[in-house]
Amino acid sequence: MEREEVNRREMRSFLMPRDPSIDRRFRPRPNKQLRLFDEVLVETSDSSTDCSDTESEYTKTGDEGGSIDSEIETGPQVFLRLRPVESPSKLYVISDCGNVLITSAATNEYSSNNVNRMEKHYSFTNIFDSQVGQRDIYDKCVGPRIIDEECVTIMAYGTSGSGKTYTLLGDSVRAGIIPRALEHIFTLYNKQVYTAAKLKLINARMVILEDDVTIKEMQIRRQLLALCPDMQAQHQRLKQVIHGDHEFEEKPAEEVSVMIWVSFVEIYNELVYDLLTLPPRQQNLEARRKNLKIVCNKGQVFIKGLTSIFVRSSEEALKLLRLGQQRLTYASTAVNTNSSRSHCVFTVDVLKYHRTGMTTQNTYKFCDLAGSERVDKTGTIGSRLKEAQSINTSLMVLGRCLDAASSIKKKANADVIPYRDSKLTMLLQAALLGKERLAMIVTVTPLDKYYEENLNVLSFASIAKNILFKQQLVKQHNTRYSLFAEYSQTGESADREYISQLEAQNISLRAEIDRLNYDIVLKLQLQEEKLRKELTDTFQTTIHTNLKQCEERQEKKIAMLNREFEAKIASIKRKYEEQIEDLQDEIEELKSPNSDIEIIDDE
Repeated sequence: MEREEVNRREMRSFLMPRDPSIDRRFRPRPNKQLRLFDEVLVETSDSSTDCSDTESEYTKTGDEGGSIDSEIETGPQVFLRLRPVESPSKLYVISDCGNVLITSAATNEYSSNNVNRMEKHYSFTNIFDSQVGQRDIYDKCVGPRIIDEECVTIMAYGTSGSGKTYTLLGDSVRAGIIPRALEHIFTLYNKQVYTAAKLKLINARMVILEDDVTIKEMQIRRQLLALCPDMQAQHQRLKQVIHGDHEFEEKPAEEVSVMIWVSFVEIYNELVYDLLTLPPRQQNLEARRKNLKIVCNKGQVFIKGLTSIFVRSSEEALKLLRLGQQRLTYASTAVNTNSSRSHCVFTVDVLKYHRTGMTTQNTYKFCDLAGSERVDKTGTIGSRLKEAQSINTSLMVLGRCLDAASSIKKKANADVIPYRDSKLTMLLQAALLGKERLAMIVTVTPLDKYYEENLNVLSFASIAKNILFKQQLVKQHNTRYSLFAEYSQTGESADREYISQLEAQNISLRAEIDRLNYDIVLKLQLQEEKLRKELTDTFQTTIHTNLKQCEERQEKKIAMLNREFEAKIASIKRKYEEQIEDLQDEIEELKSPNSDIEIIDDE
């Protein structure tokens, strides 16, 4: 009897199923199998205490003692920012330690999936609630990377309208991450910034430019800056705010020349477009956007034909950023009235030339990912639907790349990272492969109606949190020594100003020559068109005159022929009339009684 009761209890029933907490299929468990005892042994062997899995990241190789191995494994930093809302949902709770977000949905109102209704814990490097401002976010996410002079990729990821673009750009009062980073970079290298574009990154290789190429680069720079909106007052206001929030240190003057270049690209419907191209010279021609190609050569990734602009100050870089922002693709959806329909990447390349002949490259990439969308909530149709499909596809490939990167150290037969499946992952493959530092800022809107979308974003972030990379060295290139480095350190300020004036005058004169040549060519073209038109008009006039004269001659000839034939007809008519009269006279004579001719009747 007892066995029968036990078997009866174990029988499944669709009317009275097991509780989700009892059924092993719905028990909370980690997505990946972790060997916890190995981590415990590693922690006990280390002398450091109270350190998380990300607090020891981004340590430089070759520090004091030189005992740090280059095989140290680190991972990306993942930050969470909660957008300020009027009534935050109670479904999102920050733990007491401050770096774990707890989500749970007790009812079916917010999620139809049993797994999503369970309580979940998401760990982050830091969690920024609605009270945290732009200053603290910059100090935690970007500031240390610039101070350490490391290559880093900053990605802003989240749902549509959750504050990704605001975090990166800010507004006219509260500066975002990118304006603060630009001000930080130019303050850090204030005494080392070189005034001419002598060193450039071409096809992922540093090249020392010749004088004529340098002048051409400076002309392109002047032309693009002339197209930018005036931001002097706004830049001064932002500069005061930034320097009021931060105390950026300035590096001492060393035998180093620093040249800073910026570029801006957009990935729209899996097509790469340059946002800093020069418009056509003729105003009536519409600028056609050219699809660029991403090239991978010997482990280096670059965009073929991308415009990179040399900048001397943070104001110039910010102007170019605003110019490219005006050329981005925006549209209105049901979730966000000004939604970005593409991914965009703003790159700052810091090239340093040392007197010893060694060049160092520091690259800072700021990636604003388009929001992950659900078509049923955004209400996209037509071209908006195609854009949403491209966005979701590229984000899905990015998630696959992060998942593959996180599983490489756990599985010996793990798949290769599929970064070639999307243009976005191809462009960011240096960060996905661990060659650059990676920091992700995840933005979430803590409202009930976005619960399922937020869970997808948080799951995406948890995958990135599990990645482990081997620490990489700073990129260095050995090249020949150039005399322009001597001037940057030994020249006096007065000589620098004079030479800068001469360079500016030279550039302006060359630009004036190009303008005059263009005007001359344009005038010659207009004159040629005018002469062609005059010749055409002359030929048409001559043809019309000849045609008219020919018609007049034909009319005269026809009139003469008419008169001639009329005279002939008149003479013939008179002749026959005379013959008729003669015949009539003969008839009358015959009929007269005095006639001698006898008329004989037939009877």
